[in-house]
This record gives sequence, structure tokens and C-alpha cells, in this order.
Amino acid sequence: MPTPEEVKALAEAYIAASNANDKDAVLALFAPDAVWFDPVGQPPHVGHQGVGEFFDQTRALADRIEMKLNDVIVCGTEAAMVLEIHAVMGDGGMIMDCVETLTVDDNRKISGMKAYWDMSRARPITS
Repeated sequence: MPTPEEVKALAEAYIAASNANDKDAVLALFAPDAVWFDPVGQPPHVGHQGVGEFFDQTRALADRIEMKLNDVIVCGTEAAMVLEIHAVMGDGGMIMDCVETLTVDDNRKISGMKAYWDMSRARPITS
């Protein structure tokens, strides 16, 4: 069973790999049969193929996507990440508040993830 420190480190590694736009590093953090709901309420992205396709789709929507982590709260083998998603497009873009939860399996891989965000709350990036 992963320790709380390992769960937190995995959450932080996910943010770092995503911000580095490193698809291979992101996929290496997920279990082969992981299930990711992003956003919650939509069909899930399943396994490395589904997570990889979702990664590619999101990167096609913006010039750069950066997640700014505000907090990680760990309970057992699960964590909640409070963050902002900055989607940069040209000279502008948008910021969305987000909470992502993740579950870590005994192999210290992300087995489940859920993202909670609301596009109606998006705001423009200001200088």
C-alpha cells in the first residue's frame, strides 16, 4: 500500500509531467487499466490508450496548458488536488479553477482520476 507521502509525490509528478508536456511521463504514472473522468459526467478515458488520446486532444486545443497546483490533500491512497488550469492561446487564453482527485493502486500508479471544473467559470488570462 502506498504511503501518504508517495501519493502526494505521485500527484506532484503528474502535474510536473503534464506541465512539461511529456506525454510518456504522464502515461508512466497511470496503471494500464486506469479510468479517468475529465470532466466528471462525461465518458471516461480508459487505459493508457484513452489517457494518451485525451492528452493529445487537450494539447490540440491550446498553445500551452499549465496547471498551477495550490494544494494536495491526501487521505489514505487518494488525493485531491486544488489547482488552476491555464490554457494559453496566442496572446491570451483562459484560467479554470479545478479540483482533481486521484486514487493510487498498490503498484504506486494512478488507477482512477476525476476532474471537476466548470467552463462557465473560466476567466481570461490577464497580464
